[in-house]
Amino acid sequence: MQGWLKNSDNALYKTILFLVFWFFAILYRHKIYGKSHIPKGAVILAANHVSFYDPPLLSISTPYEVHFLARKTLFDAPLFGRLIRKLNAHPVSGKAQDVAVFKTIVKLMKEGKKVIIFPEGKRSLHGGLQPMKPGISLLISRTDAAVVPSYLHGTFALWPSKRKLPKLWGKTACVFGKPLYFSRETPQEEISSAIEKSIIALKDWYEKGAKGAVP
Repeated sequence: MQGWLKNSDNALYKTILFLVFWFFAILYRHKIYGKSHIPKGAVILAANHVSFYDPPLLSISTPYEVHFLARKTLFDAPLFGRLIRKLNAHPVSGKAQDVAVFKTIVKLMKEGKKVIIFPEGKRSLHGGLQPMKPGISLLISRTDAAVVPSYLHGTFALWPSKRKLPKLWGKTACVFGKPLYFSRETPQEEISSAIEKSIIALKDWYEKGAKGAVP
């Protein structure tokens, strides 16, 4: 836990994430690899997405405070909406999703924040990696931020989309890969391919025993 949540003065955020950290540590023996790959300043954490557990698991795995996007309808409930805003959730309208995502991410990047993005766009129903959404690649190419590919393990087995409640025993892990940097001239297909290959490499590294340096 040493050095956890660097540069954060959000007391509620730190308290909630501290509790969630120990929830995963005790029930799911959570392990974290490659934290040193996360640079200072603006960063996009690009991860695979298979479960409702993915956002909190990724949040507690990084030593920095992070931000994420959430459906605008989740903010309709006054108390819940206020809570998730305090936890750095940012509303995105479903009717103009691409524009809202673009404006929100660019604003956060200019402020030097770290933001969770799921390049597949939605949760995988089978647990495997889905094709990257082209809009995400366009967004990344316009931010000039480092992209840290991230692999989340175990969340599909614990809480897949068809399961109403999660299992309360298992094993999870988060692997952060080496940061990727793209210029504004980088083709979207190249960005998508690089992120996908990096996540697959992290998955292979972990499943082969997590030995040696994280790729």
